[in-house]
Amino acid sequence: MSHYQLLKSTFIYTVTDSIAKAIPFILLPIVARYLTSSDYGILTNFSVIVQILLAVCALNTYSALSVSYYQQTEETLSGYLSNLVYLIVLLGLICLAVSNLFSNVIYRYSGVSRLWQDLALLAAVSTAIFSLYTSLLRMQTRVVLFSGFQIFQALISALLAIALVVYLQWKWQGRALSIALAAAITMVLSLALMWKGRYLFGKVSGSQMKSAFFFGLPLLPHTLSFWFKSGMDKIIITNHVGLSANGVYSIALTMGGLIGIFTGSFFNAYTPSMFKDLTTIDLVSEPEAMVIKRKLVKITYLYSLALLAVCVFSYFAMRFVIPFIFRGDYLGAVKFMPLLMTALYFEGMYSIVSGYIFFRRKTKVLGVITFGSSMVQMLLTLVCVRNFGVMGAVYSSSTVALVTFLAVFAYTNTLYRIPWGLNMFRPATR
Repeated sequence: MSHYQLLKSTFIYTVTDSIAKAIPFILLPIVARYLTSSDYGILTNFSVIVQILLAVCALNTYSALSVSYYQQTEETLSGYLSNLVYLIVLLGLICLAVSNLFSNVIYRYSGVSRLWQDLALLAAVSTAIFSLYTSLLRMQTRVVLFSGFQIFQALISALLAIALVVYLQWKWQGRALSIALAAAITMVLSLALMWKGRYLFGKVSGSQMKSAFFFGLPLLPHTLSFWFKSGMDKIIITNHVGLSANGVYSIALTMGGLIGIFTGSFFNAYTPSMFKDLTTIDLVSEPEAMVIKRKLVKITYLYSLALLAVCVFSYFAMRFVIPFIFRGDYLGAVKFMPLLMTALYFEGMYSIVSGYIFFRRKTKVLGVITFGSSMVQMLLTLVCVRNFGVMGAVYSSSTVALVTFLAVFAYTNTLYRIPWGLNMFRPATR
């Protein structure tokens, strides 16, 4: 992929991802008029259950597909993709049995009854299959179709929410149902397109399902660690500072999270090219491999500079946007932005170097690093919040983001001899 094609794909992904994320953001104040604070609490718990079940049911099958894509022929790809779908369904059935066994316990701590637990599972399985198909589109560089799917899912969820919450006034149940229905509709459409492309109903392969399972299993702590970090931060702030402080902190996280649009869009565009280059590196001579490695390093440096520019621009933009949109205590969110942008920068840098580890399938080590960092952040946040208030959570997240990036970067260099030094800018000969 040329630099122009990468830039073009990144731009398209950024625009469409921005639209997809803007739809629920615009929907929020409309739906909020019909929900009480207790409704929000139960809806939040429903969403938490969906995210936990999604991590288990998906089990990073979309990453397994991305890593294996260039190692498959058109014929073997069909069978491999089929078995990833079978694995998701199997994991969903296991989750159904476990959640029904402990449904009373889940209800006691979340307020979400068994019926809605089952709907949360439907949403999780549906989203896992949808993510698998969009991962296929991304690897095939079908940018327009991929982007259209993202917008369609956000739009159908919003329209269903307006119908169920605003017109039928089903409160939190209406919003939860809109999430589950939108996920189910996009899953059915994804399965229909996979069937049309002859990617479904391949022969069941225990070895392929086992391979994908053991690829994703070590990444389960890795996947949950990102939710665990942000979730535990909020719980600690609520218990040691108060709900109001947690609200201000959450606003800062939400606004700063817009950086994820840039990083997500870049990786949607870059991952196919990166994995293709890494596949080639393993097949060619050392001088030819070094040429490819230098190209990867240059892209990494350009990305780091672009991400830095986005973070700096976002900080100054937030200083204007937050006072324009919010009032009262929420204005305090501005003071968290400098260190929050620092944390987001190193999280973005972590993402690009972790791609090498994914490709080498060293997911156990990555899982240990990310889960270990989440444990460290939880303990550090507890200490810092007690001593510095809410700002302690930002100190903790920015410090751990830096340490996690450095740990993953160091491990990456044990897998590949990457020429990170300035000498890589010298012309290379084949």
